Amino acid sequence: MSALPILCYHNIGAAPGDAAFKLLYVSPDLFDRQLWILWRLGLRGVSISEGMRQLANNTARGSVVLTFDDGYADTLTTAAPIMKQYGFRATCYVVSGAVGTHNLWDADHLGETKPLMSRTQLDQWLAAGMEVGSHSLSHPRLCGVAPDRLREEIAGSRSALHTMLGIEVEHFAYPFGQFSGDVVESVRDAGYSSAVTTVPGKARAGDDRLRLPRILVNGEHGAWRFLLRIARPRFPSAAVSS
Repeated sequence: MSALPILCYHNIGAAPGDAAFKLLYVSPDLFDRQLWILWRLGLRGVSISEGMRQLANNTARGSVVLTFDDGYADTLTTAAPIMKQYGFRATCYVVSGAVGTHNLWDADHLGETKPLMSRTQLDQWLAAGMEVGSHSLSHPRLCGVAPDRLREEIAGSRSALHTMLGIEVEHFAYPFGQFSGDVVESVRDAGYSSAVTTVPGKARAGDDRLRLPRILVNGEHGAWRFLLRIARPRFPSAAVSS
């Protein structure tokens, strides 16, 4: 049975000198090197939709899902041109209520206010053959949120992105990687076909599609550590903010 790595990126750029979470920044040169490694190994970067189809058909061998959380502008301006060089595609999980603004939820922790893609830039992302998923309406910690607000954050975000971009939004990423039984059921009720976590590991055909593991790409690790993370069959559990 094939296992499907789902990679999790955030920022493709240089981290501020005083950034508290430098691991969330992957430099453009390192990102290029990582994709070159995948390409050289005969692996292909795909969107979560394609990866889920392959997993269902047991044809995922040779594929790696590329995902980006939050919808930073550098996902389009820096990451997309590098992916194009290798013929790779990806999914970006967008905070629907923050389109065209900045990272209100963690600017203080990152030590940087970073611009998020605008509506026009999201159109450009889609036109480049990429995919958009939902990362909630406002990027809150969903566990313990009141039911009405939970529906707004999850189902409301899907509806907002559909209206904004004219596309079906089938995939969700849990803000800060946090989820509970109630949160998962709300994602299911909203009609999403998959949801990704920050629990380390590779996806397999028998996994719950609404609790998929991912591999956080740590920008402080070199290419060799990146390769090891892709190659290892399983990882110990860990919690990572996203």
